[in-house]
Formats: sequence, structure tokens, C-alpha cells
Amino acid sequence: MKSAVHYQFASAPSVWRYYPQALFARRAPLLPDGVTVPRLEAEVASLAVDAGHVGRYREVCGFAQDGRLPVTYPHVLAMSMHLALMTHELFVVRLMGLIHIANQIEQFRPLPQDGRYRLACHVEGHRDGDRGQEFDIITELHDSAGLAWRENCTLLARRAGKSAQATRAARAMLKYDKPGPDDTVQVAPFEAGRAAGRRYGRVSGDLNPIHLADAGARAFGFDRAVAHGMWSMARSLAALDASVWDSPACVDVQFKLPLFLPSRVELHHWRRDDRTLFVLKDNSGGRPHLAGSVSPPGQA
Repeated sequence: MKSAVHYQFASAPSVWRYYPQALFARRAPLLPDGVTVPRLEAEVASLAVDAGHVGRYREVCGFAQDGRLPVTYPHVLAMSMHLALMTHELFVVRLMGLIHIANQIEQFRPLPQDGRYRLACHVEGHRDGDRGQEFDIITELHDSAGLAWRENCTLLARRAGKSAQATRAARAMLKYDKPGPDDTVQVAPFEAGRAAGRRYGRVSGDLNPIHLADAGARAFGFDRAVAHGMWSMARSLAALDASVWDSPACVDVQFKLPLFLPSRVELHHWRRDDRTLFVLKDNSGGRPHLAGSVSPPGQA
């Protein structure tokens, strides 16, 4: 498919190259009527993983030191390329107004830490919904055998005001698959510490001010700093039985309510047939922060 923009990088670019524009560029909160996003692509043809960096990522997110890339790690590898696409002049929506609402990952085989990969991502078009406009950033990691990992990261540009449809859609987003009477639920408590946003921001390159400090969060309408959705997702997946990654797997996550820092949370997870289902809750009020599943490809 022909693209309007194709970045070919020799190596993953620095996030600092794009953050000034991400933070300060004057852009619209939504696409104007009749406008959509053309296909924007970025690629690194040959990429080796830095062992020290992936080690720090494991430490921050709780993954075991097993010689494989954690299932969420390629998202971090592609972070600067995502920024390159979303700060291009043809992506006319304000980046700092976007909300990460869902993430789907397909991993077709284990990813050796010492492997060499081709990393590519693109964004194209949008969907109009009750709450606003949705954009999908597709990222793919290829090894010598072909496509090994694929992610669909869904972002929402929220429409101002609260219509009845938007209110219903917001309530529907809080629903999730709950355990049944025959399900055996395991609970993994953990703490989202005050420094979690800064620690994950340093290792991931996601330096959105709402995650780094209370003052930055208040500038965007939050009372306190908010944990990165991808940290909450990674930390939750790291708490599952590591054997789920021995076979091809599809991870499907919906982000619910913001996770404010610091907080104590509980991951509730259970098996149902050949799926692992989970929900990350506030351990005091039971409010859901994210929910999802790990299943064989094609069954998410």
C-alpha cells in the first residue's frame, strides 16, 4: 500500500528529537470534518536489542530474566518511531490530548534477546465513535522467519462535552469479563509506587508530563500523577504464569480508569478453557484499571 510518508531509519531515533513538537506544537484536538490521516510509515531494517536496556525494562516491569524479550518490550523499541509518525504535519491531531484505550499484541513465537529484528510501524485513517476519534498504530517485529510479533495500539481523541451516547460508551468501557462460579481466581497484589511513572518514563521514552509528577498531571486536569497504561499492562502480564508465553499468544487489553500514583492494586486472574483472563483493581474500592485476556491467536 502506497504511503504518504515513509521514514527509513538506520537505528531507532531518539525520543528527544520529537518531544518538543509533541509538547508544544499547536494542533487541533480532533480531525476537522472531511480530513483523515494518510498512511504514515516508519521502519528500522535491522535492529539488535541492548541487553542493559531490556534488563532495566524487566526490573521496572517485573519480568523474569529468561533470555527472551518480554511480550510488551517491542512497544518500547518502537516508541520513538510512534512519536515520529504522530508529530508529522500530516497527523494533525494534538498528541498530548490522546488517550490510550486499548492494546492488542500477537506473539507468534518467543523472541530471543540476542536476536536481530526488523521493526516497522504505521498509522492510517481513523474511526469516529461516540466518545471521539480513534486511531490505530500498528507495529510489527520481524525475525529471520518472518512476522514474529504484532501490536495494535488504539488511541482516542476525546470529543468535548458529554452526549448521552458518550456517557453510555464510557459506562460500557468499565465493564469486563468477571470470573464465574467455576473459575479459580488467583490474586497478585503489587504497589504502583510514586516513582513508577518516572522509572518507566526513563526506560520507555514515554515522557508525557501526566506520568512524571503531580504538577505535570494537574496541568492536564488530573489530581495526581497517573501510571503509564503500558506499565500497568506490562506489570500485570509479568505477574501471570510465565508458561503462557511458551506458545503463540494473543494479548487483548482494555484500559479502564486511571491508576493514580502511589496506589496499591491487585491483579485478579483465572483460567477458563485455554484462556487466561485478568483484571487489575484498586485494592480498596475494587475499581478496574485494566482488564484483558491471553489466548491462542484467533481466539481473543
